[in-house]
Amino acid sequence: MQPLQKYLRGGTWLGVLALGALLLFSAGVRAQNTHRQNSGNVAVNTAVSTNTGASTNSEVEPLVRQALKTMSDQLRAATSFSFRARIMREEPGTNGQMLEFFRHVNVEVQRPNKMHLEVRSDTSKTNLWYDGKNVTMMPESAKIYTVIPAPPSIDAALAMLKEKLDVHSPLRPFLSSDPYAMLTDGIETGNEVGVVNVDDEQFLHLAFTEPDADWQLWLSGPNQVLPRRMAIIFKKEEGQPRVDVEFSNWNLNAQIPASAFVFSKPQGAMQASLNALRPREVQRGGKAK
Repeated sequence: MQPLQKYLRGGTWLGVLALGALLLFSAGVRAQNTHRQNSGNVAVNTAVSTNTGASTNSEVEPLVRQALKTMSDQLRAATSFSFRARIMREEPGTNGQMLEFFRHVNVEVQRPNKMHLEVRSDTSKTNLWYDGKNVTMMPESAKIYTVIPAPPSIDAALAMLKEKLDVHSPLRPFLSSDPYAMLTDGIETGNEVGVVNVDDEQFLHLAFTEPDADWQLWLSGPNQVLPRRMAIIFKKEEGQPRVDVEFSNWNLNAQIPASAFVFSKPQGAMQASLNALRPREVQRGGKAK
């Protein structure tokens, strides 16, 4: 029996104990389109996936598909879930040196139409609430907020935010109603690297290629097959920048209060247009204009 098959059938690998429920804007990578500096503070991927799976011309090992499908089925079955993500992205500085920027995202989701994101960057903290009717965003550093009428599903709301905000993140597939379809849309190859030990835990290491990017995924298991790490290299961008995501604190049966998805206006806060919340343009390696 191959390592991946044994891993997915629930047996321990090399005697390690079964892993718990730990943990994500390519379904895998192509859904991000091109790699550009995130122009907003909200983690939402850029793609609108129209396919239902990998291209018929792709070379994806059957057991790799099985791993992605197992992970996707577990996420789809969760009606209320939460996780944390630490996202590192690279951008070239004015001298060509690759600089690293970080975001920490706390995610709470209640299907089919509730979502709360708390996004902390190097310099700011922004909250996003989606209640099935509106998306409300508010940076904690300023007492202004914006309200955007939204469609009645998380998938449609994420697509709407992508169009309006033009922001980029690898989290979107894991928030969608069909992670498998998004993660396999556009991939050319998918291979099992093997079962690896990282910090005394075992993970299934998978590698994928697409026309514009290579990406890797590490999954926990065998009892719960969930994302633990994702790494992306944009092959056709200047300096071949990387995006790394570390997932943690997965809870597929989260008890999230209804109030978590409802914006509560702070005293003195004023509603503003979306443009008022957009950060000023930042030149690579330079200061804001």
